[in-house]
Amino acid sequence: MRQLGRYTLILVLVLVLWNSVVIKPLKIFTVILHELGHSLMAFVFGYGIQEFNVSLNESGYTVVQSKGWFSSFMIANGGYLGSVLFALLILYLKRTGFKKYILGTLAILFLAISFKFSGLSFMLLYSIIFAGAALLLYMVQNEKINDLVIDIIGISSVAYAVYDTFVDTILLQLNIRFHMIQGLGVKQPLTDAVQLAQMTGLPAILWGFIWLAAALFAIYVTLLKTRKAARGKR
Repeated sequence: MRQLGRYTLILVLVLVLWNSVVIKPLKIFTVILHELGHSLMAFVFGYGIQEFNVSLNESGYTVVQSKGWFSSFMIANGGYLGSVLFALLILYLKRTGFKKYILGTLAILFLAISFKFSGLSFMLLYSIIFAGAALLLYMVQNEKINDLVIDIIGISSVAYAVYDTFVDTILLQLNIRFHMIQGLGVKQPLTDAVQLAQMTGLPAILWGFIWLAAALFAIYVTLLKTRKAARGKR
């Protein structure tokens, strides 16, 4: 139950502090995973990507090479669903012998993508800093700190999917229609949900609910498995 409590505490703190400067490095990390989700789908269902970038203001984009409608559909879904899947993978690998390689693998992946598709950019700078932090953790060789960092980045990735789909997709779509919240925005940006709405004819808000449900299910699965693992150790 100790691990379950830690996951819950991390999730609550991340969501509460989401718009604070303290969480900014984590938000950028989660945006990178979001764009990696698009990229993965582009390589699996399309012809790969031409450009990959994430900015200091927490925006990101991936220039993809699609093969057609189904390819574009999967690529558009890859962002938020990819964030959830990467989070689950990180938290799963933490329970295996691969745990000590997670941060290093992420650092190498970020650097490789930055050099190949981002060039001299903030994405490259962030990747270098992330790699330096990962190297420092390996040098310290403190398993408790390493575990905490992995927990934080894993739970934060799920929190990103929850927060972003609810605020930037569901609430945004409601505000565009009903003008409920001043300052949230009433113009229609070309988001993943809007692209899917254009492709399928289904409203953008529906895709927001689908992604939110996937993120909440991921949280449920993570906490459930953690509880079962805790019971098994008794």
